[in-house]
Amino acid sequence: MSSHLNSREAFAYIQGKVVNIVPTNDPSYNDKYDSIYNHGYGEPAGTLGINCRHKLFPFTPGVNINNMTQYNPKEAIRNGNLRQKQCYYERSIRDAKKRLKVVEELEDEQMIAPRTKTLIAARQKKLREYTKKTNKMYGKKYDILTRDYARKQIISKNKPIIEQFRRDVRYTTNRRKVNDKSSRPISKLELNKITKAFRKASGQILMGQEIDARLERERAEASNINDVIMLSSKAGRAAIHEELIHAKQARVYGEISGKEDACLREIEAGNILLKNAIKWNLTDKEIQDTKILIEEYTKELREMERYK
Repeated sequence: MSSHLNSREAFAYIQGKVVNIVPTNDPSYNDKYDSIYNHGYGEPAGTLGINCRHKLFPFTPGVNINNMTQYNPKEAIRNGNLRQKQCYYERSIRDAKKRLKVVEELEDEQMIAPRTKTLIAARQKKLREYTKKTNKMYGKKYDILTRDYARKQIISKNKPIIEQFRRDVRYTTNRRKVNDKSSRPISKLELNKITKAFRKASGQILMGQEIDARLERERAEASNINDVIMLSSKAGRAAIHEELIHAKQARVYGEISGKEDACLREIEAGNILLKNAIKWNLTDKEIQDTKILIEEYTKELREMERYK
């Protein structure tokens, strides 16, 4: 298994080692080596989960030699936490840029203010200061953090941000297939409470006739890009809470890296919906739809694993 200078706790103690890719109860398990199943394999935040950069390489005992760099697990976890904070600053810059781009395309002059651009500049400055301070404090042999300008960029100027919303909406195709009019509309009081809390956490919820028209064309109730959520006025409770979950996932895991990553997030979001079904007052139909979606995404994930 490959190794990195910064790592999440789930795989800090196994990275760079020779590992089993089967559970401990499997007949082919070799007790000389640890198993990836002991370190969260199959879970979004576990080994080879969402945004995990580690790779597995074939290894034959007695033939191959493990030349992977061995990092101190505690230092790797510390570096990983430092890297996560850097990612947070980078996401905050991208989110501010996306927010500005959205309101520009919606031609909402009231929302386009100099303070938005000032906010972007302030966040960029904070990232520079954090990177410099961290490397000075911990980077004795080499820099712990590096600046990657691509991670602060949003989509190409030739692809309007609304197109990115449309691409994200495709991940809700299965919900559209099973969804019907039995979803329970959320009250204005509850929606205002959710919107206020989301904005307090530096998020933004966009609603209105323009948003309704765009989502209607996509036959969707809601969609999101990181901390920007588009909501239809007809959005049900399940759709709203699902997008809030996806926004939180974006903060924790970063942007979606591919179809497998998208499936893992959809499954996790579905399980969170089911866990909070009573608290969020979901209808029986919404609960049943969510279960169907989890099954569909799980099936799709297994198909992808078969062809790896």
